[in-house]
Amino acid sequence: MKKYLLVLIVNLLFSDVPDKRIVAEWESAIGTMIRWPLGIPSDLVVELASDDILYVLVETANQQNQAINSFNNAGVNISNVVFINTDTYSHWTRDHGPQFIIGNDYWKVVNQQFNGYPEESGCSDNVFSEGENQSLSRPLPLETRGWEEDDNTNIDFANQLNWDIQDLSLYWTGGNFMTDGYGMGFSTQLMVNENNLTNNEFHQIVRDELYLSDYHIFNNPNESSIQHIDCLAKLVGPETIIIKQVSEDSPEFQCIENFAASFYQLNTFYGRPFDIHRLYCPEISGGWWEVNPVAAYTNSLILNNKVLVPQYGIEQDDQAIEVYADAMPGYEIIGFNDSNGNPWYAEDALHCRTMGIFDPQMIHISHKTIRTDDVMTNEMIFVEVEVIDYSNYNQILDSVKLYWKYASEDGPYNQIILNFSNNNLYSGHFPALNSNSSINYYIEAINSNGKSLSHPNAGWHAFNTQDFILGDVNEDNIINIQDIVIVVNLVLSSEYDFLADLNLDQSIDVLDVVQIISLILN
Repeated sequence: MKKYLLVLIVNLLFSDVPDKRIVAEWESAIGTMIRWPLGIPSDLVVELASDDILYVLVETANQQNQAINSFNNAGVNISNVVFINTDTYSHWTRDHGPQFIIGNDYWKVVNQQFNGYPEESGCSDNVFSEGENQSLSRPLPLETRGWEEDDNTNIDFANQLNWDIQDLSLYWTGGNFMTDGYGMGFSTQLMVNENNLTNNEFHQIVRDELYLSDYHIFNNPNESSIQHIDCLAKLVGPETIIIKQVSEDSPEFQCIENFAASFYQLNTFYGRPFDIHRLYCPEISGGWWEVNPVAAYTNSLILNNKVLVPQYGIEQDDQAIEVYADAMPGYEIIGFNDSNGNPWYAEDALHCRTMGIFDPQMIHISHKTIRTDDVMTNEMIFVEVEVIDYSNYNQILDSVKLYWKYASEDGPYNQIILNFSNNNLYSGHFPALNSNSSINYYIEAINSNGKSLSHPNAGWHAFNTQDFILGDVNEDNIINIQDIVIVVNLVLSSEYDFLADLNLDQSIDVLDVVQIISLILN
């Protein structure tokens, strides 16, 4: 007997997309910012410029010429390189580079000052609690910071691209910040301490100036270091996070585990637990300043359909790639060694030296992905997606489609057009699906200018249907007279039960009674 399941796609959103929000790292990027002289290997430069714009910070015409000669020799697609003339001090563009705030007819480059790299202690045998202050307060004195040459980077960058600037009344370190793109933010206690603020004062500023309404401050989990969160965890989607794992012999083991446990207690923008993947990071030699250094696999860069992951020439490199592939199916996961002869460090790797530059005209798809637990055997699962075209806000898009297929099949995806309802919402449904099957799917939106976006940016989402028998209304694994009685009562009461809808016409009537009798007789 064929077993199948009818599902309606894409679940109702718990919340609307905020009117103004900081862009998340996995959203549509037009390119990446780096600095010359380089802090990354040439093969990584080649990759960054292969499909997207590579913005290169240079101080002088001579530096620009040096960069052009070097890039040409390395095989960089120089047509995708844009030079930004500005004073710079460091190649850590992640830390001093811009954040981006987007909204309805709103696009701002956040101009913040970077405070350098104060080291703080944090990890101890004390009970770990989110936001507990275990560290010294500072900022570093301005005259001794040494980073003021980076202070105008964002201004010069924004001016060259004719983008508006929004000032920020905080020292801000990009490597110590993650966001889900919906108003949720994360950093360690270091971010608060280097501003010499209380947690409450810090919360107020990020709510008012960065539109981060749900901000989580974690204890500094390392024994002593710069305590940046991008060396501890990696949000790879609004509901999916990769978190570092260290050896049980590490003095920081319990603090890292407590850090991870905090995420198990949080809910996502959609009101449910995060999908958490752990990534083992073994000990490495590290830099001279690093305490208990381990591989910084979470210090990776997401660039549209690619994930660029630091490698160390050790056996765990392959495992790191596998964890990313499991968390982000269908993305191209590429590992990079520092081929300049200098190793990646535990607190200074690929992500630290690159900064994503995002698309102010992006299409944004908000979608509460279907999880296996959402797929019930006796009810339809209604779904809708919110799609915002920031280039033409509140306009109906040319096309919003659902693509789906059985994971076991090699053929092309099936296409279903999603229907517009209102307020940027689109909805639709799957056809009848086989039970006990794995389903891969994604959503695509296209505007009138031909610009498109998929959710996820690359690859697919996945869920499993459950195993059941249509007609087994009481779910005892047998179709018999008891099921006939239930179906007749459903007809009389005008109630609906999916398992009783044998002809899949979304109603229970005498035709379903006839079919269940026929099943029993045959």
